[in-house]
Amino acid sequence: MKLQVTNVFRRNKEAWPDYQYIVNQGGTRSSKTYSIAQLFIVKLLENPGNRLTVVRKTLPSLRSSVMRDFFEILQSVNLYDERLYNKTEKEYRLGGGVVEFMSLDQPQKKRGTKRDWLWLNEANEFTKEDFFQLNIRTTGIRILDYNPSDEFHWIYDDVVSRKDCKFIQSTYKDNPFLDKSIVEEIERLKDQDDNYWRVYGLGERGTAQSVIYTNWEVVDAFPENCDEEQYGIDFGYNNPTAVLRVGVKDKLNIYIDELLYETKLTNSDLISRFPEFIDNKNKKIKADSAEPDRIEEISRAGYWIEGCRKGKNSVKDGIDSVKRYKIFVTKRSVNVIKEIKSYKWKEDQTGRIIDEPVKFNDHAMDALRYTIGDIEDSEVKVTFI
Repeated sequence: MKLQVTNVFRRNKEAWPDYQYIVNQGGTRSSKTYSIAQLFIVKLLENPGNRLTVVRKTLPSLRSSVMRDFFEILQSVNLYDERLYNKTEKEYRLGGGVVEFMSLDQPQKKRGTKRDWLWLNEANEFTKEDFFQLNIRTTGIRILDYNPSDEFHWIYDDVVSRKDCKFIQSTYKDNPFLDKSIVEEIERLKDQDDNYWRVYGLGERGTAQSVIYTNWEVVDAFPENCDEEQYGIDFGYNNPTAVLRVGVKDKLNIYIDELLYETKLTNSDLISRFPEFIDNKNKKIKADSAEPDRIEEISRAGYWIEGCRKGKNSVKDGIDSVKRYKIFVTKRSVNVIKEIKSYKWKEDQTGRIIDEPVKFNDHAMDALRYTIGDIEDSEVKVTFI
């Protein structure tokens, strides 16, 4: 079996099996997920009969990231066989063993059965209790990976500090297979924001400075009786396409539910996914007006979609509109939560805050801004009638 591997793969392979815990802290595009998937495939073939559990916080994020990479690798080396995949249980038989894909928004799989190996993908999404319940049912290697956007986290206190833990820090420079355009996008962070460059460029722990939204909290579910409700879309391809359901209640509260957050989606792909979460074509969708062709194609598919208002100060005005509300984010909206924690104002070289957000990892935040800006405009129009 021939694999093209990165330095991240090699360092994890060297740590196995001398350490019970391998923690991968890395910047964006350092190949953490892909390299760890490659390593587990190799180890499953070398150790017939073992059971691996791969976990993410939610099922949509599980499907659009680690599962997609895992099966892509298997297909690239002619090891994928659909007959070996139990789609109902989300289990794949490999090398005489089993890979179990689990998300913690499936209550029946909250803890799972005993396993040999455990992989927590985007581990900083999990609570300390989540980790405890999964950890005590694991007998062998545990691998955790994450972007270090949190300055303080249980991972640092309870896992990295262990003597049987190998800590591996990686950056985009560990991945020689990146397109030049992606490298340039990452390196632009040097001039945009020191904290973003530290986290996403250098893979170092971030610090919470100049955060834009502070008045928010996590709730179990989206309410059924919002006063007004819309969808927001920020288009992407190499970057994620983000689709949000946004509701306003009692004129004081915003509720946000993440419906889609996924890369490599064409417009046709996106439209084909709409029936999964949009049950009423007459409910308004607000989208990035910089993509008129995509908006037109969605409109021709029968959906009520409009481009957002853009112009001088539109970003700042949109943020100001959002900040007038108390924000509630559903607990399954893991990418919204990740973005809102790190969405911050730019700072100049003297530390002075500038009224412009850092333009990086803001796809859900843009979709939110499009939607709330439209709702605010609607309320103003009603006032003057």
